[in-house]
Amino acid sequence: MGEPDPLGLTPSAWETYVSGAGLPRYRARQLFDAFHRRGSRDYAAMTELPGALRERLAAELPVRLPEIARRDESADGSVKFGLRLADGALIEAVYMPGSTAFAQVNEFTDARAVVPAGPAIPGPRHSTPPVEKFTVCLSSQTGCAVDCAFCVTGRLGGGRNLTAGEILGQLYAVLDATGRSTEGLRIVFMGMGEPFLNLDGVLPALEILFEILPPRRVTVSTSGITPAFAAFAALPKRPNLAVSLNAADETTRTRLMPITRTYPIPELVRAMRAWPLEPRRRILVEYVLIAGVNDREDQAWHLARLLAGLEVKINVIPLNEDPTYLPGWRRPDEAAIEAFVKILVDANMVVTVRRSKGPDASAACGQLKGRTVDPRKAGGRKQEVGGRKD
Repeated sequence: MGEPDPLGLTPSAWETYVSGAGLPRYRARQLFDAFHRRGSRDYAAMTELPGALRERLAAELPVRLPEIARRDESADGSVKFGLRLADGALIEAVYMPGSTAFAQVNEFTDARAVVPAGPAIPGPRHSTPPVEKFTVCLSSQTGCAVDCAFCVTGRLGGGRNLTAGEILGQLYAVLDATGRSTEGLRIVFMGMGEPFLNLDGVLPALEILFEILPPRRVTVSTSGITPAFAAFAALPKRPNLAVSLNAADETTRTRLMPITRTYPIPELVRAMRAWPLEPRRRILVEYVLIAGVNDREDQAWHLARLLAGLEVKINVIPLNEDPTYLPGWRRPDEAAIEAFVKILVDANMVVTVRRSKGPDASAACGQLKGRTVDPRKAGGRKQEVGGRKD
């Protein structure tokens, strides 16, 4: 993997390459557009290039989409893809179909949105049928060392960073397999790994994506790696920011997310307050609701106080249970969910409740794994992408 990955080359990186290769500068834009705007997956389809150049590029910069190692389909139409990279590493990505309704773009499809009462605002009129929206959940690493207690990926240990080319290749493998283009696409970096620990891969991937998608259609989630906030905030085009919070007090959050010992809550909230927000944008706060752990009414009040004054939307996510990897953890019942949400709404917070896509295919939030054995407990031995949990 020593040569550059053509799918991961930004426009400026293509300019550097063609200059070094003795090619006219305009070839850089031709190549970038062919891959990312027209959806070419190999040089043979780029008929605007001379045949000799296509052969040369195929030899010097081969295109390697990940291999689809397995495909798990959910009854709701979601598909979890197990993808094998060129070095044999295994990751997972999820395709989630949406509805034709015009909705917020910085979240998964919500079954319910609870917003403080206010005057009704009529929606826009559309002369043509809307394009069916869909979301692709991407991984940024081959594992996750953050080790959140409620996340299967974290239970299975860390892995290496993905390159920008592997991130884009992951997306294109999913689009090809589902027969979709980028029309109607939303992207969430909420798969395997912590995106804020992979600046070298995620930042150039975002630069490429923002050439073909509006930034509002891309969301990057973090567990709160506060030193990396500045690098994302400094981007000329910024993705939606999602922060996995899950508790408003240090004791509970440290139990759920050991990273809190390194990056405590006050530091995280300061970074959120410093995040530059354009008009009509909010920070998405993810709160995985776990019975008997962080679902009490006083914890909801504490959360509302902690986030007071911030332009946020709280996405309450009832736990996706996994008796194998998350023994003893349970999702709250509906009454507890309703009580928790009501307190937040009464405090004038914008709240949504996520009904995760693809739980029956182990494709829902926190269920991605890519392997079935924790290498920390098996002498480094790894297995193929895990099957359904029977």
